[in-house]
Amino acid sequence: MRKFILTAVIISVLVIGACATAPVTEEVKKEVVTVKKEPKEPEDWAKYYTEKGMEALEVKDGKVDFESAIKNFDLAIKAYPKSPTLYYNLGLVYQRMGDDQNAVKNYNKALELDPKYPMPVINRAAIYANRLEYNRAIEVCDSFLDKENDKDVIVLSALAGFYLLRGDYINAIQAVRRILIQDQANVDALKNLGMIYFLKRDIGLASMVTTNSYNLRPDDSGIANNRGVLYADQGDDSLAMLYFQNALKNDPKNVSANFNIGAIAMTYGDAETAYERFSIVLSQDPDNLRARVGLGVALRGLSRFNDAEEQYK
Repeated sequence: MRKFILTAVIISVLVIGACATAPVTEEVKKEVVTVKKEPKEPEDWAKYYTEKGMEALEVKDGKVDFESAIKNFDLAIKAYPKSPTLYYNLGLVYQRMGDDQNAVKNYNKALELDPKYPMPVINRAAIYANRLEYNRAIEVCDSFLDKENDKDVIVLSALAGFYLLRGDYINAIQAVRRILIQDQANVDALKNLGMIYFLKRDIGLASMVTTNSYNLRPDDSGIANNRGVLYADQGDDSLAMLYFQNALKNDPKNVSANFNIGAIAMTYGDAETAYERFSIVLSQDPDNLRARVGLGVALRGLSRFNDAEEQYK
């Protein structure tokens, strides 16, 4: 049975703002504050060191300078210790390093400064989920929601994801519905709801929700990908490819859509397309085992047997 990847909306990000407390729910911000002169105010110094920390986190020669990132984020905090965002940034660096204890310590400090800040909550919960401690991850989210934050869309979305990881479809659906009660046209919530119904194997509801989502936002790469998965599941590879390609028109680096096109390409013996797509996936997610295996198979299809063997080591 072929495996396809759905797109969900649960994220952790690093933010650049020194003093902002509003949650950022998409990708790492590309805009950075360029300091042309030596900073004078504490906030400016915090922005300056945050920029330096962000630069240290850029991959150079296959490596990330975590030590420099931590040093600069520490300096940013010393310059402006009132900012919860700075503690959140430092927590994320520790989390990326696998130092969960220091990550949680900084997430907790961020929450002390701003009890309504959702991003430290979902990242702290994710630490437990990565240990397969799903109940503990759910408790972290529930505790935050119980403190007059019951309508926080970001944490509700994360909560649905943790229930889903636990295999609890009913509570996952309820968490998403709590978002839709507030906003019936919330596309991310509809995207997640369609994914949950699909995994629950309620294909009728999955198709209805995903179609409605696509009609609301035909330019959303994740929704287009998920619609393609539904068609692939029904054996209609032509329509599946159409929607996967639509997903890439909106976001050429969409990991799920690239993987799914590669999977279908291999089914039809198109090793060249499969190689191209799996390579794109691995450039963004080097630890993706299924893409690594797929790339090996594609290389064998291209008669590059030595290269294929390297993928299996």
